[in-house]
Amino acid sequence: YIDDLSDTDYCESVLSGGKDGNFPASKWKYSDLKQINIFFDEKPEIYEDFMMEVKEDILKNYPHCPDFSKCVNTFTHLLKENVVFSYDLENIRELRKHMYKNKVDIEQEMIKDIQGDVQKSENAEKNFDLKDMLSRRWFPAVKKFAYQTLKLIKRSLYPIEEGAVTSRIGIDPSKQKQSEEIECAEVYEAVDEEFFQHFCSIFGQLFFLEPDAVKRKTMYFNGKTVSSTPDLAYSLHLEPFAGVTDIQDTILFVIEVKRKPVRMKTSVSVSLEEQVGPRVLGQVGLELFAETNFSVLKPNSLGIICMETKFIFVYLRMPEDHCVNVLLGAPLETKGKISYTRSFDMLNAEDRSKIAEFLYFLGCVQNCRIPNSKI
Repeated sequence: YIDDLSDTDYCESVLSGGKDGNFPASKWKYSDLKQINIFFDEKPEIYEDFMMEVKEDILKNYPHCPDFSKCVNTFTHLLKENVVFSYDLENIRELRKHMYKNKVDIEQEMIKDIQGDVQKSENAEKNFDLKDMLSRRWFPAVKKFAYQTLKLIKRSLYPIEEGAVTSRIGIDPSKQKQSEEIECAEVYEAVDEEFFQHFCSIFGQLFFLEPDAVKRKTMYFNGKTVSSTPDLAYSLHLEPFAGVTDIQDTILFVIEVKRKPVRMKTSVSVSLEEQVGPRVLGQVGLELFAETNFSVLKPNSLGIICMETKFIFVYLRMPEDHCVNVLLGAPLETKGKISYTRSFDMLNAEDRSKIAEFLYFLGCVQNCRIPNSKI
């Protein structure tokens, strides 16, 4: 576990935001997480091992879950063979410095490549059994992801609307002439977090993952009321039943979509703190903890951190009584461990192929009507 003895915040509360003792997850720091004995691994887990652990835990909780291997293998192969376009968002941003005509020519090549993949996918669909629900959904999802990628490319390549740069609030009209001297990067409007959140949602649909209504979680412990609201959540399609009861139906949730890139490359030795920054760790841990009572993996929970088009899987595992003792304020004799993967890029074909099997498995689990009982 990460447990830096030089971290002097470990034994003192550092929650300083919020009003009337209410603290959103975004105010948490890693030192707060350590107080409830939850720690991050020091380095990323090998992706294949991470994936197998999660799958085994799902099947342990839901032993009657159907065998999806044929479906998963079919769509994984289709994605690898047909959706092969690959881009780097930072490289696209560098193209802003090119002359307008050059950018248009480059964009036209990208459009041609992406449309080619859409056409290949449409041809592949001709062999589908369209009586099958997932087969009907695959090509439309590919098409939506492809054209959403083109939107992202266009937003990243071209400046904001003509005249908007010099008419922004706070700019002195007498200094408008200076706008011509502003560096190229400063006259581009950054793609906002709402766009990346939508892009993440569209990406999930490639794997039949449909977001559900997001629920705010509120907990009280350590003398504080703590709230957690993920950006996206994917829940089981459970068989309907009457009555009120606790439902563990969350398969996967997107903890946070940030409009800033992952700091480091995909090295298997880079810690999560180095990849996303220290301020994100506390929020990630608390969001995972808050979701455990609603997770199909209870007492564990599975999430994703999304930074622009890059994302990292995170998985909290802990004994069931650990969560109970935290909420009751009882002495903690157990620990929670958060494992995580290297970062993957939605725009990278090799990365999409790498994670396809896992996400198609989760998509099949979501779309399969399984009994409410885990037995």
